[in-house]
Amino acid sequence: MRRLMLVLSLAALCLGSVFAQTPNPKDIEKVEKAMPTEAPAKPKAKRNILIFSKTAGFRHSSIALGTRAITLLGDKTGAYTAFATEDESYFEPEKLAKFDAVFMLNTTGDCFKPKAGTKEEQAKREGELKASLLDFVKSGKGLIGIHAATDTYAGWKEYNQMMGGAFDGHPWTQKIPIKNADPKNAVNAAFDAKDLEINDEIYQFRVDTALPTDRKFLLVMDTANMPEKEVKKGKRKDGLYPISWISTFGKGRTFYCSLGHREEIYWNPAVLKHYLAGIQYATGDLEADATPTEKK
Repeated sequence: MRRLMLVLSLAALCLGSVFAQTPNPKDIEKVEKAMPTEAPAKPKAKRNILIFSKTAGFRHSSIALGTRAITLLGDKTGAYTAFATEDESYFEPEKLAKFDAVFMLNTTGDCFKPKAGTKEEQAKREGELKASLLDFVKSGKGLIGIHAATDTYAGWKEYNQMMGGAFDGHPWTQKIPIKNADPKNAVNAAFDAKDLEINDEIYQFRVDTALPTDRKFLLVMDTANMPEKEVKKGKRKDGLYPISWISTFGKGRTFYCSLGHREEIYWNPAVLKHYLAGIQYATGDLEADATPTEKK
């Protein structure tokens, strides 16, 4: 009897875990209604992207919905086919080679580190997977990051350079004004050359990262139209609080957007279009100017 109760309890825990990872059906309906009907560019070939959402730190409640939204975005527009996993073995070179881009969706911490094995074995395995991702992007593939993708591998310099920023807090969790930093850029077409306001958790980045001399800023926090007390919450003396950007790394292309903490971001029509354009830039299907915003 006790054994039966234990089995039932474990089953309940497993079911609870599964249901916790399942998006709210009503939220999925909102996402489906917000989807664009077509992609900004016709794919040059059949595209496959790997959505990776493993967390080794804070885990966002929006991951399940975000995964569904990005998958549906490809399905509905025909821009790509997505495969979602939290299995780091997909970063092995032979598995990764099947994809055109990697999408780091709210990953956190040292998420390639395996749980099994000795410390030496874990470090060796993690190093191999990190090297594989670097080679993948350098070779001409794409890397996309949403929100906490910059709260991932803070101590891995090459990753910080690829993704573009390293998380250093989120002082703003309310509606803020956002400036369209490059209205003519193809990845910003969703905003119709206009600025916007949005309610989400807004990141600031470590001072040695997210620099305008390294990447093309697309969206930035509009500090000129914010109360001074709100602006002063930020740490950066340069006053730079970018939200979205594109860049290159080796022969590859990268896109990052810090919006994506809250569930409702994934049913915002303009943000979904922005994500899609960024994905297509990363896969090489959408041409966009990635010249750094400022000269060194």
